[in-house]
Amino acid sequence: MGAIAFLVLFILGAVLATVGSLIGVVDAFKVSPVWGLLSLFIPFALLVFWAKFRGRKWARNSLMIFLGGLLAMLASIPFLGGFIAQRTQQAGAPVDESVPAEGAPIESVPVPEEPVATQEDFAEPLVPIAPQFSPIARADLIQSTDPNERLQQINNSRTDPFAIVPIPPPPPRVIAPPSPPGGAAGGTARAGTTAGGGAGTAAAGGRAGAGGAGRSAVARAGGAGGAGGTTSGGSGAAAGNAGGGRSATPAPLAPLPELPKPTLAQAVLVTGVMTIGNENFAVVQTSAGSQYVKAGQRVSNGQVLVKRIDMRGSDPVVVLEENGIEVSRPVGAPTATAEEPAA
Repeated sequence: MGAIAFLVLFILGAVLATVGSLIGVVDAFKVSPVWGLLSLFIPFALLVFWAKFRGRKWARNSLMIFLGGLLAMLASIPFLGGFIAQRTQQAGAPVDESVPAEGAPIESVPVPEEPVATQEDFAEPLVPIAPQFSPIARADLIQSTDPNERLQQINNSRTDPFAIVPIPPPPPRVIAPPSPPGGAAGGTARAGTTAGGGAGTAAAGGRAGAGGAGRSAVARAGGAGGAGGTTSGGSGAAAGNAGGGRSATPAPLAPLPELPKPTLAQAVLVTGVMTIGNENFAVVQTSAGSQYVKAGQRVSNGQVLVKRIDMRGSDPVVVLEENGIEVSRPVGAPTATAEEPAA
């Protein structure tokens, strides 16, 4: 009920105050536009207008309506206080502060007891122990050295740990003795004797197979063959004896031929270089005349290769190649005269 009364009185007062203000602004415009604008934008100016022109009927009526609206809104405030108190009582009962908080009984909360873990060994483990197998020795593997045994050997043989470790000498190299040169010569002599004997045997067969005058001619031929065989055998024996007496000395090596000189490349005159696009060109003069060349071309009947044109630095250099020998020719450098071989 208090809330409804508050809303009715407050809305009624707001409407009356608004209507009284509008009537006062309209009356101010009737008096003067300046008073109208001041009353419209400045609320305090409207109060000044009502006080100054209180003798006018509409000014007095608008002031009374405005004051009635303010009184209605002020009258609704007590109803608002009652409404707030009622809502507070409905929200909850007031806290009884007669019993101090210190003396209030506190209920004990039961705490569950934790089981005490006891360390007891299992009679039988859950997982069976895996059997341990002895390492299998393989025939192709070398057994590792026992560190304790090796340490004992070192301690027994070395009293001073900072002494120099002796290094065993390398094993001596066995050089096979050279074969005697007389054996090869003896073989040659035996080969010569055998050749002579074979020839004599052939001659004897010729004497046995011939008859009459032919027999004597064949005999003479066979005798000559036998003599030839004996001579051949004697020469072979002599050669064998000569080989056994002294060793043959190797013949001295022939001197290396002199390398050809790049005379044609040295005779090329470079008169200038230039860059056209992204390529470098050189103007060279040979016995065939002056021409423009670039890297990769040949001059002097194809015997001199223009390997590269170096444009770096203040003096450009043209590198020529003849017979695998590079020759650098700066621009304007003097040349050595050379005769080109006939193509």
